[in-house]
Amino acid sequence: MRRVHPLLLVVGALGLVLLAREAWRYTSAHPTLVAAGAVVAVAVAGLAVRLVGRRRRRRSRAVMTGPQFERYVADLMRRTGFRAVHVTGRSADLGADIIASASDGRRVVVQCKRYAGNVGSPHVQRLNGTAWTIHGAEVTMLVTTGRLTANARELAGRCGIVLVDRDALAAWASSLRPPLPALRSR
Repeated sequence: MRRVHPLLLVVGALGLVLLAREAWRYTSAHPTLVAAGAVVAVAVAGLAVRLVGRRRRRRSRAVMTGPQFERYVADLMRRTGFRAVHVTGRSADLGADIIASASDGRRVVVQCKRYAGNVGSPHVQRLNGTAWTIHGAEVTMLVTTGRLTANARELAGRCGIVLVDRDALAAWASSLRPPLPALRSR
């Protein structure tokens, strides 16, 4: 480690003392202006921290593998009130990546799709074909990091499947409020 010359330390300390004295004088002369500036600085800093955190969470979801994404969604479900959350962890899961109980006791079957692109109606069709009859779902959810096509949204609405795309997932993760208002029995 480099040593700092003692004279440089004295000059730096003197500079800090002078800067602090001038800041005190300005604060004493303009307290309202300084308070308003402090409020604005805190608000900007808070917004910056929130945006960086949101971007970091979104980026971390984008680099997950499929099984990691399933565990992420399961953990999010646990943190937001779902009980008995179980990740099936099988490739031949017949559309059920996660099985859980909603806070009101309904059986929830979740299919996770870690996609960068679009998730279309064939994914909704397959989930609809197995979730209710094979897995006994009372609520069915499709959660994706991708975008949902208009056909997928239309079909899910007709079948009573709750869709959670990348934007809804980000909102769920940041607010810790699950997409329960849209949940309904089949």
